[in-house]
Amino acid sequence: MNMKNPIIFFSLLILSNIIGYVFNIIISKFWDKRHKHHTSTSKKEVLYSLLILLINILIAIPGYILWQIDIITFSSDNFITSFIALFILMDFLMYILHWCSHNIPYLNTIHAKHHEHTVKFNAVSLYYMSLWEAVLFGLLLTMISILFSFNLYSFIVFLVFNWLYGVITHLNVQKEKDLLIFTTNSFHQKHHQLNYRNYGFYTVFWDKIFKTIKK
Repeated sequence: MNMKNPIIFFSLLILSNIIGYVFNIIISKFWDKRHKHHTSTSKKEVLYSLLILLINILIAIPGYILWQIDIITFSSDNFITSFIALFILMDFLMYILHWCSHNIPYLNTIHAKHHEHTVKFNAVSLYYMSLWEAVLFGLLLTMISILFSFNLYSFIVFLVFNWLYGVITHLNVQKEKDLLIFTTNSFHQKHHQLNYRNYGFYTVFWDKIFKTIKK
């Protein structure tokens, strides 16, 4: 499959984002029903989340153009090695960006939208954020793709992993669980409640290193 073909690329881009959005809602609703979490989602929140969905699609366009003109390139490196490298790099950069989003006033203003969901998450909490925050995340992925050459398929799998992990960490807490070094929904919900703790996205490693963890 020629992923550089614009018809193939944009068809997959749009379809995967829509499927991800729908499945996020299905998973969240199923989880809340099974564990008897009573949540509600307003029309405003749904409309805003759909706008973020649109931004997630549009922000991929600059990266696609840079890929077409070979400013972004993908390597034939080992799939697993490339995925692990991307995982570690993004885990660190997202920790730093998340810390900045709470400790730099302008960025904190942007990030505050996502923290409107404090006590409980609902079906669109993952997509409920400032437009600028969605843009910043997309640009971060574009920048590291310019600076580093990853295996194309490890990059795609990482994007799916990032979505799935986001869904999991925005499920309402049933009971406290620790998953070794990995973050959980209880870990992330405490972050929503405390603000200045638990910045980690995928692991608690950087929170432990920089002493920002709250169990």
